[in-house]
Amino acid sequence: MKIIVDHIKGSRRGQRQMFPGSPRISIGRHPKCDVPFDAHRDLDASSRHAELRQDGEHYVLTDVGSSNGTFVGGNRVSEVAVEVGQPIVVEFGGGGPQLRVWVGTDDMTPEPFRLPGRTMWRWVVAGALIAIVAALLAIWAIR
Repeated sequence: MKIIVDHIKGSRRGQRQMFPGSPRISIGRHPKCDVPFDAHRDLDASSRHAELRQDGEHYVLTDVGSSNGTFVGGNRVSEVAVEVGQPIVVEFGGGGPQLRVWVGTDDMTPEPFRLPGRTMWRWVVAGALIAIVAALLAIWAIR
């Protein structure tokens, strides 16, 4: 088994962590957590917020007594099953850091993950550059 964690929101946004199958992965602001959040910026997450635990052939994400809760699909959860090949998006505290957690077999590969909003900015910048070049050409043609 392998586990892939994509940081969607928070101080580590855009980073990916990969783990070989492990019986337990700790998540939180404590520096010894396997998936650490920034202790000074990701304040909605607790120091030891949650764990991804192996339960036989399955994995379960469990809130380990966090102050602000763990959310999946906008709903507060104490634990949630992570199905093989099916990523889940988890928020640590309301408005806190978010992760996409994926568990799969060694021969599986998750769908590519893209952060929301990045492609739109590329189009905005490209459009602005085209508009500037067009304006400069129009000014040059008038002279």
